[in-house]
This record gives sequence, C-alpha cells and structure tokens, in this order.
Amino acid sequence: MVVAYQSDLGALARELGTMGFEMHPLGDEVAAEAVLFTSQPARALAQAPARRGALLLNVRGMNAAQAAQALRRRAAGPIL
Repeated sequence: MVVAYQSDLGALARELGTMGFEMHPLGDEVAAEAVLFTSQPARALAQAPARRGALLLNVRGMNAAQAAQALRRRAAGPIL
C-alpha cells in the first residue's frame, strides 16, 4: 500500500516501511492509497489520491502496530 505521511511522522513512517508499506512524505508526486497526519489535515487533503481514493488516517497517539492495523482494515471498495 502506498502511504503518504506528514513530515513530523518520520519515525512512524520508518517503522511502517519495515512492515511492508511503501512510505512517502506528503507532497511527493505519488498517488497515495492512505495519508497519515496528526495536525495538518489540510495538507493531507491536498495529497493526490489513488484512483480508488485515499484513506485519511489521524494517527495521533497511535504506535506503528496500531497504525498498521488501521491501514490493513481499510475498505477496498467504495461506500456508495
């Protein structure tokens, strides 16, 4: 899964990278399937989404295992 992350989440991003997620800082020219943020939701909304959309995940207070679990639970299909 391609995941973009807020700049101050580098340590979390490194841990998630070791768990198999493809991590990119916000602003990279990638189509993200998920965007991790804590305090900059406007920047998260500006990230280019994947073709099927992107999960916006506020990871405030989460450790890497909790964030990975939330990312893996992500629904693959549209809601409506």
